[in-house]
Amino acid sequence: MNILRKAMTGAVALCAAASLAACSGNSTDTTPSAEPTQADKALTVTDVTGREVTFDHAPERIVLGEGRGVFATALLGGDPFEHVVAYGNDLTKAAPAFKDKVFEISEGAMKAQEIGNIGKGDVSLETLMAQDPDVVVMTLDQKKVAEESGLLEKMDQTGMKYVFTDFRQSPLEHTVSSVQLLGDLLGKSERAKEYGEFYESKVEEIKGRVEEAVAKDGKKDGLIWSAAGFVDCCSTPGKANLGQLLTAAGGNNLGEQLITADSKQFSAEKMIELQPENLIVTGGEWARKPDQPDTFSHVELGYQSSPQRAAETLNNPLGTPGLDLLQAPKQGKYFAVYHQFYDNPYNVFALEAFAKWLHPEAFADMDPAKDFEQFHADWLPFDYSGAFFAQAQQ
Repeated sequence: MNILRKAMTGAVALCAAASLAACSGNSTDTTPSAEPTQADKALTVTDVTGREVTFDHAPERIVLGEGRGVFATALLGGDPFEHVVAYGNDLTKAAPAFKDKVFEISEGAMKAQEIGNIGKGDVSLETLMAQDPDVVVMTLDQKKVAEESGLLEKMDQTGMKYVFTDFRQSPLEHTVSSVQLLGDLLGKSERAKEYGEFYESKVEEIKGRVEEAVAKDGKKDGLIWSAAGFVDCCSTPGKANLGQLLTAAGGNNLGEQLITADSKQFSAEKMIELQPENLIVTGGEWARKPDQPDTFSHVELGYQSSPQRAAETLNNPLGTPGLDLLQAPKQGKYFAVYHQFYDNPYNVFALEAFAKWLHPEAFADMDPAKDFEQFHADWLPFDYSGAFFAQAQQ
């Protein structure tokens, strides 16, 4: 890979050597050459599938197959787009307000090219080759599509290197290793390690409290309704992403009972029949222009929202015919969480919120909204704004 770039580099080096020889004549200067920098050293990384990938030098040109990988690179200090030459268009389509926050502070963002979506099969080998990448970073979801489409086989044939991250399928197992992988690729291994320690410490604290709460009061029934009001009723993550977090938070995840191998959809009638004790919907920035009338009946959450806006839109999904029969909203056990927590390393704050909502006494001293705001001050290169959690009042 990078044949053209390597050839040009070699030619420049040859010319430089010839010029130096001509200028130096019979010089016997024995000054030792500089030590190789970290960027010059060979690098071996391990991705979430256990694959080891070795580079002759630290990657200088990285393609983020999923643009939302920037949620992770933003944690690592410096420019979130450092060494990123291209990114998937899901960042623009799924998290435009977050993208705006990053682009405001990133010098590299405007230079990076937006490509299609590998997960939807609309990125070709030629598109990737045009970026002249040292490595392509893909997700486990994209891995399946790339295998089925033959893209991975073509990448192997050309010698294009790739690695896999995962914040979506198994967040509690793969978040730390995915951040570490990106840190290693970007020369920010120590920062990634520090985040891993922060993440694991927070998860363990929450799990410890959950264990005590469950031992005392048992698990609490809960159902996650994904993208409520944005897509037809209703969808749930089942055991994956936010569903895994709900279970870890001491919830009896009713979504696991609703999905099949072929579908994660269920009807409003089924939800009414289940009468979940706790109902959690995911909200986002799908209106794109929150100051104008919405085209979707969702909960407005994200960097462009506000606590007031979140409260005003909280009941939007409940306008679905028949859902007035649900008891959870009437009992103050109806909640909303930022949809993008399902696919980024900030997911630990969704875990914290779920645990507090299910076991309020055990987590009375925790405030996910304030903790997430402090997280921005401690870890992210841009200021906090918006609203990421909402809750019905009894």
